[in-house]
Amino acid sequence: MKNGQKGLTLVELLIALFIFTLIASAAVYALRLSVDARDQLAKANSEIGEIETARMLMKEDFALAVARPVRDAYGAPAGPAFLGGVETLRRPSVVGERLLAAFVRSGWANPEGEAPRSSLQYVEYIEKDGALIRRSRPYLDDARGQPVANRVLLSRASEMRISFLAGQTAAGLEWADGWPLPGAAGGPPKAVALTAALPRVGFLRQLFWIGDVGPQIGGEQ
Repeated sequence: MKNGQKGLTLVELLIALFIFTLIASAAVYALRLSVDARDQLAKANSEIGEIETARMLMKEDFALAVARPVRDAYGAPAGPAFLGGVETLRRPSVVGERLLAAFVRSGWANPEGEAPRSSLQYVEYIEKDGALIRRSRPYLDDARGQPVANRVLLSRASEMRISFLAGQTAAGLEWADGWPLPGAAGGPPKAVALTAALPRVGFLRQLFWIGDVGPQIGGEQ
């Protein structure tokens, strides 16, 4: 009497392979979702960190703004001490750049006075190639050949708008698109508002006090 041999039929083998394929596909899909979620979280954290860093630097710059005019590379006055918004059109522009604000701030650290410069720093905020850039230079007046430092604050920002607190009425705060106001002396305004469209956040509006360090008005989305 022959012993009966037990094994898988071709149909059973195909079914087993099909089930294994489904399980493997589900595992790969779950792993891909996990990797994508991790990448998205890393990008979100990076963008949030970029926004926070930009806000911190701008808050400090604007809070320490002083009414100190500067001179251009030819030794002529470069305009009002604080220049911003549409009023920057007075100054010759660089192709591909849009000057948002230009001013001098105090409080630039110079430990033990080792660097041959003052504690004042000339700062410009520029929109270029869809980014917000902070530009500074070691000396206040624009001497020829002087190096500049460009720091990208917001790498992907569009529709940037800047406005300046012109005053307050019973109806609320009044904002101007340019500074100084017509007929004004050219000193800094009381506050600055910057609005930009960011990929993940949408429109973000940040407001900063100028001069005496007071409570920040806050950010609005």
